[in-house]
Amino acid sequence: MPAEFSRSETRSRFFLVSTVVALSLLGDALLYAVLPSRPEDFRVLVWQVGILLGANRLVRLITNELAGRIADRFGSKKPLVAAVIIGALTTASYALPWGFWWLLAARLVWGACWSVLRVEGYISALAVSTDRNRGKIFAVYEAITRTGSGGGVLVGGFLYDLAGLKPTFFLFSLITVSGTFLLLKASRDRMRVVKPGGEKQNPDQKLSPGKYSLFLWACALAITMAEQMIANLTGRLVVDRIFPGLENLAFPFGIASLTGLLLSFRALGEIVIGPMIGAFSDRLDRKRLLLLISLFQIVAVLLLAFLRHWLLIMVILVLQFFTAVSARLVIYTIAGDRAPKEKQALFMNRFATFVDLGTALGPIVAFTVYAGFGFGWVAALALLLIFFVISC
Repeated sequence: MPAEFSRSETRSRFFLVSTVVALSLLGDALLYAVLPSRPEDFRVLVWQVGILLGANRLVRLITNELAGRIADRFGSKKPLVAAVIIGALTTASYALPWGFWWLLAARLVWGACWSVLRVEGYISALAVSTDRNRGKIFAVYEAITRTGSGGGVLVGGFLYDLAGLKPTFFLFSLITVSGTFLLLKASRDRMRVVKPGGEKQNPDQKLSPGKYSLFLWACALAITMAEQMIANLTGRLVVDRIFPGLENLAFPFGIASLTGLLLSFRALGEIVIGPMIGAFSDRLDRKRLLLLISLFQIVAVLLLAFLRHWLLIMVILVLQFFTAVSARLVIYTIAGDRAPKEKQALFMNRFATFVDLGTALGPIVAFTVYAGFGFGWVAALALLLIFFVISC
C-alpha cells in the first residue's frame, strides 16, 4: 500500500463506500419484492417480470469493463457521486407506472450505476483485507450493503401496502441521494483508489485466466444463478402457495409486506450468518466449506419442491436463503484469494461479469420455466446448477 495512505484511511474508505452502496440498494431491493407479486401496479405482464429483473444484470456484462476504465481515468469520487445520483433517479422512475419499456430503460441505467458502485466496494474490501481475514472482510462488506437491501424489502414492503407505489419509491430515492453528502464530505485523499498491492493498475493489461480461474468463474455463475432463481420467485410463491393458506387466519399483512418480510431474511442472512461464514472460511478449507454448504442447499431446494404447507414453505425458504448467501460469500472469498496482486481490479471485474451473468439468467429462466411448467422444474434446474458446483 502506498505510504500516503494509512490503515485508518483505508478502513474509513471501506466503511464509507459500503454505506453509500447500502443506501443505493433501497429502491432496487424493493422492486424485487413488489414487482413479482404486484406486476399489475407497474403495468407489466408476469412473463415480463423476469426480463426486468434480469436486464440490469445483463447490461453489466458490458458496463463492468467500462466502470473499471472510468474509475482509472477519473478517480473514485466523481464516478461514485454520479452513480449514486443517477441511481436515485432510477429509483424515482420506478414510481412512474409507464409500462414495460420505461422500466426496462430504468433497469439498464441502474445496472450501469451498479457496476461503478460494486467495483469500488470490491477494491475497498481487498485494500483492507489480508489472506487471514479476507473472508471476514468480504462478509462485513456484504453485511453492511445488504442492510440497505434488507431495509428496502422489509420497510419498503410495509410502506408499499400502507402508502402506495409513488410515495414509497420517491422516499427511497431521497434517502439514496443522501449518500452524495457522505461522498462530498469525504476528503479527496480518502476517496482516491487504493490498490492493495501498492501498484498503479493499468486497465489495458491483459489477464489470461488459467483453467482453475475458468472453473471458479463458472462456479460463481452457477451459484448466483441458482440463488436468484429461487429468490426472485419469492413473490410468486407467496401469491400461489403461501398466501392461500393464510386466508382463514386473518393474516394482518398484505402480499407485498409478506414478500418483503421473507426477502428481508435473505438480507439478515448476510448481516448475521455472513460474518460467521466468513470467519469459518478463514479457518477452514474454503472448498470443503463450499461443498458442505452446497449439500445443505440441495436438501433445502428438494424440500421446497415437495412441501405444500404454507408455514413449512416459509421456513425452508428462509433456510434456503441462508445456504445460498453462504455459498456466494465463500465463492467471493475464493475469488479474492485467487486475484493476482498486480491485477486485482481486472480479475475481480472478470469474476463479477460471470456473477452478473448468473444473476441475469436466474430471474429470466426462473419466470419462464415457472410460467410454463411450474416450480418443480425450476427446482430441478437449480439442483443441476448446485451439483455442477459440487463437481468442480
